[in-house]
Amino acid sequence: MKTLYCALGYACNERCMFCPCSEHPTNQPSLSYEEICEAIDRSIEERGVNNILFSGGEPTLHPDFFRILEYAKNTGAQISLLTNALRLANEDFADRMFEIIDGEKLDVTVAFHSHIAEKHDYLTQHRGSFERSMKGVDNMLKHNVRLSIKNNIVNYTYKDLPEYVRWMTNRFDDAVTLLFCNIDINGTAQVNKDKVAVSFKNSIPYLEKALDYIVTLRQEGHKRNVKVLTTPLCLLDPYYWGFVETETQANMTAYKVPFSDGDKSPLMYEVSSDSGPMFKPCQNCQLQNYCPGTWRSFRNNYDENMLKSICGQ
Repeated sequence: MKTLYCALGYACNERCMFCPCSEHPTNQPSLSYEEICEAIDRSIEERGVNNILFSGGEPTLHPDFFRILEYAKNTGAQISLLTNALRLANEDFADRMFEIIDGEKLDVTVAFHSHIAEKHDYLTQHRGSFERSMKGVDNMLKHNVRLSIKNNIVNYTYKDLPEYVRWMTNRFDDAVTLLFCNIDINGTAQVNKDKVAVSFKNSIPYLEKALDYIVTLRQEGHKRNVKVLTTPLCLLDPYYWGFVETETQANMTAYKVPFSDGDKSPLMYEVSSDSGPMFKPCQNCQLQNYCPGTWRSFRNNYDENMLKSICGQ
């Protein structure tokens, strides 16, 4: 699948402590409806894009969000949405969105940073965000969206991962995908590094305990899809490698972001991912073509030598 990653703007109604964007981009004006439509058309015509991924910031804040969604739907491409679901807690907003697009044709990813409301709200710096996001998710599930729930692994909550999985699997049926993602330590996350960054050495044991519970559920007949992102294979016991998503190192066919440096052409092709097996120990590794590696920012914050075990020679 060829994807256009389309960041509609950096405005957001949360201020997550581990956001890889700085505060500065939030002041950038959103792309216009015309700019976005042009990017969609060009990426389809010139690169054969068949999946459009709307992100931000928070994409639902764009003043022309519904028009953009309708335009994208009419291209026939698959539509994906990364959202905090806060605006979708409003039933009128949700109803209007699903008047435009059939929920069963929409892939949506929403992050819950903890199963404990107070901890989630602390990390988003938005009081009540847990309850509003949950209501937004429930409004979307009424329309049968293809939903993924993401957990960003941070210092504040990583020890809670086993209990988080128990909550998530009890709260959502097996049709809902579970994602685990290590954070990109840039922007606000870099500023708050002491509060949010956690080393793989510390987090992996808790992640593996969480995955053990998934294994138990599968033995009981559950079929939930679970993916571990931006986590080098060498740092996980091989027993868990089947959970690791390897496609995260693939290039985006096209990439659309708000103007950040005065560039008159923000549509870029074949954009390399900011994550992958791009570190010194990865160079001669026999697993290089299969391992998702991790964020480029890992190099600036941790010792690359912790990855040495992945070398096959």
